[in-house]
Formats: sequence, C-alpha cells, structure tokens
Amino acid sequence: MNFKSDDLPFVPVTELTKLYANRDVSPVEVVNACVQRIETYNAKINAFTLIDYQGAQRAAADSEARWSKKQPQGLLDGVPFTVKDNLMVSGYPFRRGSLVTPDNPVNEDAPIVARCREAGGIFVGLTTMPEFGVGAVTISPLTGVTRNPWDVRKQSGGSSGGAAAGLAAGFCNFALGSDAGGSIRIPAALTGVVGLKPSAGRVPMYPASAAGTLSCNGPLTRRVADAAFLLSLAAQSDPRDGMAGLTHATNYSASPNENITGLRVATSETLGYAPLVDPEIVAAFKNAVKLFDKLGAIVTAEDLDIQDPITTYLTLLRAGYQFSLRNIAVHDKERLSPPIQEIVFEQKPITLVEYLQALEQCQLLARRFHSFHSRYDVLLTPTVAAPAFAAERYYPEDYEKFSNRRAWTPFTAIFNLTGQPAITVPMALTSKGLPIGLQIVGARGAEIMILKAAAAFEKANNFTQRPSL
Repeated sequence: MNFKSDDLPFVPVTELTKLYANRDVSPVEVVNACVQRIETYNAKINAFTLIDYQGAQRAAADSEARWSKKQPQGLLDGVPFTVKDNLMVSGYPFRRGSLVTPDNPVNEDAPIVARCREAGGIFVGLTTMPEFGVGAVTISPLTGVTRNPWDVRKQSGGSSGGAAAGLAAGFCNFALGSDAGGSIRIPAALTGVVGLKPSAGRVPMYPASAAGTLSCNGPLTRRVADAAFLLSLAAQSDPRDGMAGLTHATNYSASPNENITGLRVATSETLGYAPLVDPEIVAAFKNAVKLFDKLGAIVTAEDLDIQDPITTYLTLLRAGYQFSLRNIAVHDKERLSPPIQEIVFEQKPITLVEYLQALEQCQLLARRFHSFHSRYDVLLTPTVAAPAFAAERYYPEDYEKFSNRRAWTPFTAIFNLTGQPAITVPMALTSKGLPIGLQIVGARGAEIMILKAAAAFEKANNFTQRPSL
C-alpha cells in the first residue's frame, strides 16, 4: 500500500496496527508525519502544553525494530497519542493548565496512561486545558487560547480542548482526556471527532479528581471502533483506585456492521429544559434520527420531565474544587484564571446541607434514568446546543441573555451526575463548515450498547471530512 505522509496521522488505530504487522507502513513514518503536522500547524491551534519530539521519535525507532522482528510490545505498539495535562505521565510535569502548579516531572503514570504505554503507545505530548479543568472552553493562564482546526477563529471547546483539537488536526492517532461535565464530549463535538465518556467507575483514576465521582477518563478517537478498543484496554483494575467498581476484562469491540434493528431509541432535542438549540444543530439531529429509523431502530421522541440540573452540578463541582484548591495562597490570586479566582476566593463555601442535597438529587436523577432505560436502550440528543464560537469567548453571544451561561452545553453534565456512559460522534457540518455532534447515552454500565449504536450510525452517516488547515 502507498500512503501519503500527510494521511498517516488520520489512520484509525485499529487499522494502523494491521499496517504495521503487514509492513505497509512503519511507526517511524507515522510519528514523523505527526511531528511534521505539529510543526506546521500547531502555532495556529496551540494544542500542547508540552511536546516531546525526540522521545516520540526514539520510541518509534524502538517500535519499528520490534515490528520487524514480529514481536510487538502490545496492541498499541507504535501508535502516537497525546495526554491531557491533568493526567499524569511519568517523567513530565503535571501542570493542569495552571501557573501555580510545579513544573517538576512526576514519577508515575495515571492508570489510563499506563495501560496505553504498556501496550506500546507512543506518547507525543501533553495537551492544553482550562485551569484545573474548570470550564467548557480551553483558555488558561498557562497556555492561552486553544483554537479549532476547522476555523482557527473559533473555540475548540473544553476542557479536553487541546486533546480534541490536536486529534482533529492530525497531531496524533488518538488522545486521552477526562470528562466531569462534558469535557471529552463537548470539544469532540466541536472538532468533529469521537469522544467517549465511560460509566462512572469503569476506568480507574489516580490521583482522584477534584470533581470527585463526576469525573472519568476516556479516549478521543477518529472512529467508534477505536474508542471501543481503547476502553477495553483502559477498563482494567488498578490498585490505586479502590472505587473503580466496574473494572473488569471486557471486549468492547464495536463493529460498523452491527444490526440495530429493533433497538429501542428515545430522542430529545432539548431534554425538556435546554432554552436554545441552534437551528442547524436541530436540523442535523432530525436527520440523524431519521437515519436510525432507516436502520431499523424503534424510534420515539420523548422529552423527559426533568428540571435543568445545573444547580446540582455546580454545587458538587464547586464543593470539590473549593476543597481541593483550598491551599492556594492569596498572593497567587492574580495568577489564576477568572473561573478559579471565583471558585476559590469569591464564592461562598458550599455548605454540608447543600452538598448532601445535591447528592440526593443525583440519586433521584439516577433512579429516573434507570426507569427510563427499562423502556429504551439508548437516548439520542445533540451533544451541544451551539456550534463553535469565537475563540476568546467563554460562551456564545446568543447565550448572554440567560442567567446560566452554560446553557449552550445542556446535554452533557446530567450524565456525569447519573454516572451513565455517553459517546459523541460527528453528525454533519454547519453551513459555515463547523462540526456538529450526536450524543448517544445508555444505562449505567451499558457501554456495549452505545458503542453498537454509534458504530452503526457512523457507518451509515459516513462523515469523512477533516479540517483543511
């Protein structure tokens, strides 16, 4: 096979390792292609906190030698990947988008990083994020603004913004991120890639997130099959996380040829509370729903009778961050981002009663969705309510009229509260060429179900566009 160098970073993981095994391409070629794209385009996008060109190229040479002997280290041997800067990578700093964190290297990998490196994955660099992961856009004191490769005047989303933007731009073949309220799904939707949030407790985490059980780690990929493969790798027990109760050896493989005839699909454009959804997103969503119907699913439109859970979400999020950042010194205040300044120094501390009330609301929501999924296998929603907007903004202009400025992301955080798995897959492009994502949600523990539905949709929808840069 003959591949153009520029195409190699866009080859899905599950195809790339087959090419290595057949000696059609080499890890050195792929890593060099990623490096070339980073050197050419990253100045426009700003996707990295740190890049290790030499380390990646040395690892690629080692991988090529193993493949030549038909002795690969593991199922990811030679595949370039990036890591969000709130996941520890041994030998590198752990800055989390902040100027007030130390720049000395840590000495261990986060569990999901360890599984990928053990399998031979090649670490390329640490990707940008908002400070301590707070926010749905990627603007931080440490790295500034991360931009969308589909239009560098636009936001990449957050908080895994550098991960999504870098993957979409062809800087790696997959990326690792975290999601405490949509932080994988939001940027994946805005940049036209696949983003998977596993069930709470599925993938071990260490150290524990400031967002507590709201947060989980997961992959950003080009194809659903890659997300399934990486979940199979990541969802293995790790003694450093004793709370990851759903970890066990499972093959989550997702075939695009899955038959979803008879799949019980609920659809909702607003979840009953989203105040504004962009008309082009609504139109793309309606087309996606029609495609599920054509594939033989039993499709029912149903808006759940629930209130916007934003107060519950923000109570838990703020409580976690107020506790975990309590030791930040007052003299460092001016070095912090506005969202972190507000949480640490300006907002009143969350009371125990408020915190317990929020936990009670999580239980009520979880029971509500447990009942819902006795009738439906999956739920479809748009992933976000607005396409990518100006890169320097924290929310779209159209949402200034709402007291809840997070109203442009109404579909994601609720499933962090309930612990359910959710995946976003590209649906279409807007008239301005910006990606739109479809969110597929399942019952807690039902990753196989959402991956099956996502793979079938992905094949039928055939979204193959990539940013031109």
